[in-house]
Amino acid sequence: FPNLMRFLEIVPNERIVMDYGTPDPDDPDRFRATVTFDEQADGKTVLTLRQLHPSAKRRQVVIGFGAVEYGLQTLDGLAAWLDG
Repeated sequence: FPNLMRFLEIVPNERIVMDYGTPDPDDPDRFRATVTFDEQADGKTVLTLRQLHPSAKRRQVVIGFGAVEYGLQTLDGLAAWLDG
């Protein structure tokens, strides 16, 4: 499916903010994603991914599609790659 991710802010070692949707500039389902990186006292980093959808209804559609499970799979893959 066609999609477009626009990176709005990149602060190294701190956060990435992006809009995600289709190439249509008036995409009503476009959402904002923010990834933050928080270094812990033990030197490890906690990665947090937040999504802000245009409505509660659209959020439920995305959850129903499996976005949470797919996101966890992606993060598990990232963790395995970092450990490798």
